Amino acid sequence: MQNPLKNHDKAPAPLSERLPAYIALTTVAWIAAGTFLVAKKTTQVFAPLDLGWFRIQLSFVLIFAIYYLFPRKKERTPLKRGDIHRLAWLGLTGVTANQLLFLTGVKYTSPINAALLYAFTPILVLVAARFLLGESLTWLKFIGIAAAIFGVVLVLAGRGLDLNADYLFGDFLLLLAVVAWAAYTLIGKDLMGRMDAMRANVWAFGAGALSLIPMTPWVLGDFDWSQPGWGGWLGLFYLSGMTSVIAFTLWTWALTRLEAGQTAVFANLQPAFTAVLAWLILDELPTTPVVIGGVLVIAGVVLAQHRQR
Repeated sequence: MQNPLKNHDKAPAPLSERLPAYIALTTVAWIAAGTFLVAKKTTQVFAPLDLGWFRIQLSFVLIFAIYYLFPRKKERTPLKRGDIHRLAWLGLTGVTANQLLFLTGVKYTSPINAALLYAFTPILVLVAARFLLGESLTWLKFIGIAAAIFGVVLVLAGRGLDLNADYLFGDFLLLLAVVAWAAYTLIGKDLMGRMDAMRANVWAFGAGALSLIPMTPWVLGDFDWSQPGWGGWLGLFYLSGMTSVIAFTLWTWALTRLEAGQTAVFANLQPAFTAVLAWLILDELPTTPVVIGGVLVIAGVVLAQHRQR
């Protein structure tokens, strides 16, 4: 019996359709690189649960407003019951689980460890997409992802990877966040054949916001509104507006143009871009391993996009 999620005979999209997706995913990687640095700083003035609650509620308000207030062509296709279930899981995995686990994990570990762990997203997605979505699994994809991961290791080693035992708890939570993000990518790929990215994310963030309503008394009951300061509130708006709304929507939209495995491999750009931002913002000059690793990451991403005929 065939898996109903699989799409065995879909022809590859032309380059003219894939190029905007590549640009969108590169933009996502830059936003995500900033997210690692901003999240680490913001979790120093917000408790992770408080930050996650505010981030998810604010993200839903923003994406809901953009979807319904700005003129655009909206889908009128009614949702099926199965789609509603998938959208709920999209929100629980990519919004609730991923964001709460990420914010808690990055508080206890370093942004560099977080970037390394998220760089392994393509492996999970590539293998799962082969069995669940029927996507092709070629040697070129394997080699491309292996080259990108090796480049990630060089980048992080060049910047100083911390494997201190004190970080293990945070690393474990981040690993769970990566699993949740991989699930979000796979569910999103299945849904993108039937609805646009913005509509899917309105539902996903709605499900995520709704799931945290029971936590409201614990978050707002004794919350000190002055404690985060301007820096903390600006960090929250970056995580909500830039990361959750813009980056999530671009990532989900890219799934309409590319395979799930091809989309996920762009996560390997994040550590290299994080190193660049650390250089520009923190004045940390890149070392030779960082430069070589960055080149390998880019080469690996390009190779993983190639389709064997």
